[in-house]
Amino acid sequence: MSYSGGVTDAEIKDAGRVYPALRSLAIVGSHPDSRENAPFDDPDYEIWLFNEAPQKPEIYKRWDASLQMHKPEVYASKTNWVNRDHWAWLQQDHGSDKRIFMLEVDPRVPNSVRYPMEGVLSQTPRHYLRSSPAQALALGIYLGYKDISLYGSDLSSNTEYHYQAINYAYWVGFADGRPEVNLDLQCWQQEFNQPIYGMEGELQLDKAHFLSVFSDHEKVHKMKNKGFSKLKDKLKTAMQESKFDKVGELSLALEDSAIATGESFGAMSEAKRYAERTDHISRQEFERVSAQAQLDGEAVEKLMNHEAGKCEYVWNVWKTHGNLSALQQLRIFIDKKTELAFDMGKKLGTFRENMAFMNEYDARVQAAGGPRAVAQALGGKT
Repeated sequence: MSYSGGVTDAEIKDAGRVYPALRSLAIVGSHPDSRENAPFDDPDYEIWLFNEAPQKPEIYKRWDASLQMHKPEVYASKTNWVNRDHWAWLQQDHGSDKRIFMLEVDPRVPNSVRYPMEGVLSQTPRHYLRSSPAQALALGIYLGYKDISLYGSDLSSNTEYHYQAINYAYWVGFADGRPEVNLDLQCWQQEFNQPIYGMEGELQLDKAHFLSVFSDHEKVHKMKNKGFSKLKDKLKTAMQESKFDKVGELSLALEDSAIATGESFGAMSEAKRYAERTDHISRQEFERVSAQAQLDGEAVEKLMNHEAGKCEYVWNVWKTHGNLSALQQLRIFIDKKTELAFDMGKKLGTFRENMAFMNEYDARVQAAGGPRAVAQALGGKT
């Protein structure tokens, strides 16, 4: 059965109810905590991804459909910062069993299928779709999937995804309320395991909370650090073998990995630091530390970008002339850039973790009865 361009909304719905209904649906986002737990090896599951994800087979072993819900000027850009080859990839025919859901069918994209926006929105009285994960879940429900599992979409409410998280939670609730849908939430579970208002709230975060968070971050950091070390070894080998272009690619990948590894280290360190405290930790401290980390991170980012410019210049000299002294300089500059990238990530992790603690604190206070109840509990003090 072909799902390629020109399929109408009605045909999409028919296809959704005949072909995919034979299998369960797994919607897989990019968050590393749960994306690799998706049932890639289970043929009973259809796999849906997002944007450039199908181009990463080392992470996403297979895919049946992908959502590319941006305008043409975005997905057809030749300066795509996530994957420069994305537009070329979209123009390939990936087979009649593959679908790429888009706002409109693009004749240049052989596997493009129009996202049935009107039909999806008709399921509720709300004009409310604010993220790709929400659009995927809403579409899965609309197309008639009975068993839907969610992986890799941890839209933490203390990040830039705050407005998306609210909307995603709306569609999770909508799915839970549909008796014909069996929703298996394999990600973002902490969002739906909150203190009950007026009953389970607390007036501060306890050691057990910090230790639990530390344990989670420690696992992520070990995974990130392992990948970081592998990239460093690959870069070293590429330099020894004078693979100029490969060195350029690996240098950028190492920078991204250093930031991600530093972020996990910063988050883990903050959780550990607070877990070791015996005094009262106020909301104001979380706010102050996060604000300072943001300022420090911006300063480090400028230094990192300066080192990146030096790396690019020396890399060009090395590539053009094969100069060994240029290669030695490149090693030094990349080491410095990587160190700064890790530090920037660490500041980012500190910022985000303290914001998370601040939001958790607010949630517990709210669950305890809100500011008024807290003021009464503290004898009129806030």
